[in-house]
Amino acid sequence: MKKTTLFILFFVAFALAAESVHDDNVNIPLPRQGAYAGRGMSAGLAMGTFAPTKNCDCLGVWQAQGDFLYYSWLSGGIDVRFFGGDLDSDVMVMYQRYRVSAKAFLVKDVFALYISPVFGLENTSISEFRKELHGQGADREAQKSNPKDSVGDSLDVKRKSCEKMFSLDGFSVGVELGGGINLGRYFGLTGSALYEYNFLEAQQLTLTPGLAFDLRQVWAWPREKMRSMWLSFEVGFQRYFNRGVDSWAKSAILGIQLGM
Repeated sequence: MKKTTLFILFFVAFALAAESVHDDNVNIPLPRQGAYAGRGMSAGLAMGTFAPTKNCDCLGVWQAQGDFLYYSWLSGGIDVRFFGGDLDSDVMVMYQRYRVSAKAFLVKDVFALYISPVFGLENTSISEFRKELHGQGADREAQKSNPKDSVGDSLDVKRKSCEKMFSLDGFSVGVELGGGINLGRYFGLTGSALYEYNFLEAQQLTLTPGLAFDLRQVWAWPREKMRSMWLSFEVGFQRYFNRGVDSWAKSAILGIQLGM
């Protein structure tokens, strides 16, 4: 339901934006396809890849966010992220993360900083996929000899290590520090540090630097109709603590932001 509502808001707001003309004013890119434009609504869509560790297969990532600026210094919004693909040779995964947040801003001429409490709800369907696949492959497993069984045990260990890169299952809370800065007429830099904790004592740190390009500077339509429109590329570095994971997961995301 949250996913459907977010996408409806995104496209309705995009359509309504064509009826209004906005003056050039504050326009600063923010992490995860966001932007600070002084007022109004920001929406973003993106996709990319996620690599849990060098021993786990890459997954596809899709994400969307919506944020509304209630005051010049305060906004609230939601975002959703989906991971999907083959976690390893046997297991498929579909992972969903929903978050609600509020941002308190400090804004100067060319940069905007914010601090944000984050409340998340995560769900991973790994176990369901594994049960289904193991049921289909029961005959194949029964035919394995003892040496192959030992190889299978090794794969199980690897699989469990891969799964640890996803499991913030359930309700989580966190805090994010982030911001963006204009480098000139065309480009901006963004960055954020997000710490999350769930009540199963899983802790996650995510660092997200990015580079954004202002489409309003080269395209007349968004310059006349939109408060902001940024094309962004971000990389992410994600690390779990207290879970026996000693490596950083990595992601690369390409997306677009629209400010109405």
